[in-house]
Amino acid sequence: MNRFADGIVKFKWLIIIAVVGLTVFFSYQAKDLHINADIISSLPDDDPVARLYKEIGTQFGGNDMGMIVLETNDVFKAEVIQHIKQITDSIKYTSGVSTVTSLTNILDIKSSEWGIEIGKLVDEYDLPVEQSQLDSLKNYVFSKEMYRGAIVSEDGTATAIMFTLLPEGDKQAVAKEIKDKIEALDLPETTYFGGLPMMMNDINDLIVSDIVWLVPIVFLVIAIILLLSFKSFRGVLLPLLIAGLAVIWTMGLMAVTGYELTIISNIIPVVLLAVGSAYTIHVLNSINHNKLADRKQALVQALRYILIPVILAAVTTAIGFVSFVFGAYLTMIKDFGIFTAVGTLIALILSLFFVPALISGLSMYGKKTAIESEEKQTILTHKILLPLVKFLFKHPKYTLTGWGVLLMLCIGGLMLIKT
Repeated sequence: MNRFADGIVKFKWLIIIAVVGLTVFFSYQAKDLHINADIISSLPDDDPVARLYKEIGTQFGGNDMGMIVLETNDVFKAEVIQHIKQITDSIKYTSGVSTVTSLTNILDIKSSEWGIEIGKLVDEYDLPVEQSQLDSLKNYVFSKEMYRGAIVSEDGTATAIMFTLLPEGDKQAVAKEIKDKIEALDLPETTYFGGLPMMMNDINDLIVSDIVWLVPIVFLVIAIILLLSFKSFRGVLLPLLIAGLAVIWTMGLMAVTGYELTIISNIIPVVLLAVGSAYTIHVLNSINHNKLADRKQALVQALRYILIPVILAAVTTAIGFVSFVFGAYLTMIKDFGIFTAVGTLIALILSLFFVPALISGLSMYGKKTAIESEEKQTILTHKILLPLVKFLFKHPKYTLTGWGVLLMLCIGGLMLIKT
């Protein structure tokens, strides 16, 4: 351990340059990380039921089918029929669409004196505009079970436009293009989107929204807690820097290995910000409490002291995340477990190598000695944590009783979980 700690200080600039280089590399790779919002693709191939579901969806197009519902006071109005045709044409001429079916182009099958006659329900090149034509169409549609309650609602206030995407296309991109086109029409009717492709588009937006909003919020909360705890620039910067680097490296590694961001793995950055900063906090705390006047020697000694505890803490956390690989059904959850564990180990390595190297290389030892720093109490430690610790040691029976009651409540709550 002594050689390890001395080696980090000795080769500090080599470590710093290596970390900077790898960060640039993984940052460049992370920009190519794709989002996969397809939940169906996460079903395991070794499950016969899931495999059959995928095969049926592929054969009959169920997994590639989307729907747009137009809601208004009365579907059988000239302007509404015109709007239905506008939507139908917009979808039909979108690259990646296989078929589209609506009130204005659906086939009409009926019996005749010669047998079965197949034609169009509505002539899409000569839409009904007269009230008599619209009333006739309405009566005919409601008289046919294949239309009533299917293509048009029972009360005539809503109609469906259904479409199927080509299986080899980018479903998320096509669904987004369709939605953008329909919204650009700015129709007065209320429009609803449904089906797996449209759901994938919404999930994609949710994933992006979660990352854009949650990561800065978590970053800010952790920064405030660190500021209250350390009351120093170094105490805030280094833990957040290591957690941020762990996120960048993990996202870059996902892109390099061909994995995609899913509705589960999109929380990896948030988890790593919370978990990854902890190991740097342990290292900094050990350095701050070392009583050697020589700050360089204090750094080496602190690193020797904290090395094994930090490694064990990180490894046990990583093992916990790896357990998802063996206990999860969906592959997206397994991917989450793998890369969160990898990110945890990355944060560990950076905390043990990069943090001491950075402190030594940039002389970020702090202006005060360890003895002086112990006298400097922060609001968090002096007003909250120390009184809490004193209470726990002074009243062990109350503490154990409280935790016992909480444990029993949790066990009781387990029995109420429904699947």
